Amino acid sequence: MKAFRPAHPRAVAVAAVALLAAGCSGHFQPTQTPHVLLTSGVYQGQAWSVYAWQQGGQLCMEVNGPGDPAASGVPDAGACGFDEKNPSSGYYSSGPGPGDSDVNYGPLPSRATRIRVATNEILPTKPFPSGKQLPAGRYWIQITPKDWPLPANGREISPKPLDAAGHQVPYQDF
Repeated sequence: MKAFRPAHPRAVAVAAVALLAAGCSGHFQPTQTPHVLLTSGVYQGQAWSVYAWQQGGQLCMEVNGPGDPAASGVPDAGACGFDEKNPSSGYYSSGPGPGDSDVNYGPLPSRATRIRVATNEILPTKPFPSGKQLPAGRYWIQITPKDWPLPANGREISPKPLDAAGHQVPYQDF
């Protein structure tokens, strides 16, 4: 599994450009399903949205500014192929978020109703919508200030999916 927070933010930007060049961009291609809006919000006065779709048999997700990603084609953070076979994608992704933030996100098995991201911070997860050509499962998103974790969050850890009883759930490929 890859490191939770990239050591070099420029490496994230290079990876995002590589994903775009590899065809995991916001532009619709014949081998992909339509983008599905999963959730959206506002952080530091800037709107953000999370989209998911299938492309080439892989799940893709991206976090970007407002509007249709097929129109903009420029994700803030995006990844395809959340699996162990592709070391550049791994089980979750990180990148620049809205405003002066970082964003961490990814798909999870259906049993993972929560995810621990720090010793004192557990986030809820949400199910992928059914009937939208997305795999069965759930997803999570975390938008953090650049100085995260704060003392109240505890120590940063590699994300750990949890079931409703608090037991760790193993990742699965998407």
